[in-house]
Amino acid sequence: MKGFMTKLPLKQEGFTLVEVLASLLIFSVAIIGLSRAGTQSVAHTQRLTHKTYASVVADNQLIYARMRRGVIGTKSGREEAGGQTYEWQIETVETPQKGLLELRVSVSKDDDVFITRRAWLSSGS
Repeated sequence: MKGFMTKLPLKQEGFTLVEVLASLLIFSVAIIGLSRAGTQSVAHTQRLTHKTYASVVADNQLIYARMRRGVIGTKSGREEAGGQTYEWQIETVETPQKGLLELRVSVSKDDDVFITRRAWLSSGS
């Protein structure tokens, strides 16, 4: 009868507290990294949207400057694109090349310059 009452090995079921805490730590670090990546992605997308609309504003101002044909000086203003208001400044200057003018336009919003472009125009002289 001695063999009848032998103890069976205990089965370990479930996780220890240390294992649960370690897995929660790993999970929380992963979630923090993913949320930061998502936030950066949104900010980057918003900046690209602003650059796209600023590019349209810059192109418009270069076209208007070409229509004025050779008016030397600086002009600035505001233009709405995509539901946002952008500030632009265009400068028309003479170049060392006779009969050639340089147009420099920059577009910004809230003191953040999104795009700067240059173009050249024949002054007709």
